[in-house]
Amino acid sequence: MKAVIPVAGVGTRLRPHTYTQPKVLLNVAGKPILGHIIDKLVENSIKDILLIVGHLGEMIKNYVESSYPDVRFEFIEQKEPLGLGHAIYLAGEAFKDEDEILIILGDTIF
Repeated sequence: MKAVIPVAGVGTRLRPHTYTQPKVLLNVAGKPILGHIIDKLVENSIKDILLIVGHLGEMIKNYVESSYPDVRFEFIEQKEPLGLGHAIYLAGEAFKDEDEILIILGDTIF
């Protein structure tokens, strides 16, 4: 199973914190929000993750690749902020051959 995590938003409601850091990299309980999500995915044997990046996407890419070397990441850039539906649409080609996918929003801790 592949997980798709859209993380391209700018986090306007969390400004000024998100001017220099993506919302998904803000710390909650000592770890970035995205770290909590990826930890749970790995605990459930999901190690194939597609991230849809945009705003400050290079920071997200650096974080996940350095923190999770055993997870296979794929990145798609959403160049224009056209919403969540558009982000998932951009990723469609990357998971077209998958029987199952899990879409989890990048700011959801579960």
